[in-house]
Amino acid sequence: MLPRIHLLTAPFQPFQTLRPPYLIPLATTTRSFFSLPPLPTGLPNPFADSSKKEYSERKLLNYSQQQLYDVVSDVDQYNLFVPWCTHSRVLSTKTVPRKDKNHAVVTVMKAELGVGFKGFSEQYVSEVTCNRPWRVRAISTDSSLFRTLVTTWRFTPTTPHFTSLTASRALQPPSCYIDFGIIFEFASPLHVQVANLFFDQISKDMIRAFEQRCEKVYGKGEFKAK
Repeated sequence: MLPRIHLLTAPFQPFQTLRPPYLIPLATTTRSFFSLPPLPTGLPNPFADSSKKEYSERKLLNYSQQQLYDVVSDVDQYNLFVPWCTHSRVLSTKTVPRKDKNHAVVTVMKAELGVGFKGFSEQYVSEVTCNRPWRVRAISTDSSLFRTLVTTWRFTPTTPHFTSLTASRALQPPSCYIDFGIIFEFASPLHVQVANLFFDQISKDMIRAFEQRCEKVYGKGEFKAK
């Protein structure tokens, strides 16, 4: 008598039809960087911390506080010498009927500015507050490209208030510190790459551009800065 054989069987599972990997279509798209549309303003910006840039620089120039203030506050002329500024026009000007804590007369301008860099251009409106003769600050108020654009100029004469010079001479010492600061961020995080290029280049060239403008308007500084 033959021995009984027990067979172990598993439940039958039908084969699943799988597509070979090489047959799965890969969706690829190529778009121009500058054709990317801006994100809706209501969405959170995941690149907010990395896309906002700040830069500051101080330099001692051979010009008086008033001379430097006059050049920086002359916004109509920016397109002649400011890096990548393609258009500049003052739309309105008003004098605030008060003085600031430094007893400076305060003037507020609305200015239309245009910028062109690496294949794109943008026009925007800035509110420019001038505290004569020690500060000029411009804040972008109407721009689809910039989330933040704030530039600040401060002018500090080298002669102290207790100088022994005559009063008129003390107000116009031969040299002055110029402090430049900028805070910059594109509205869309998709533009962060060009933001890095734009910001680094324009920040480094800004003070030099205004210094060259002073040389053209006033000539070379009379005294050497130390």
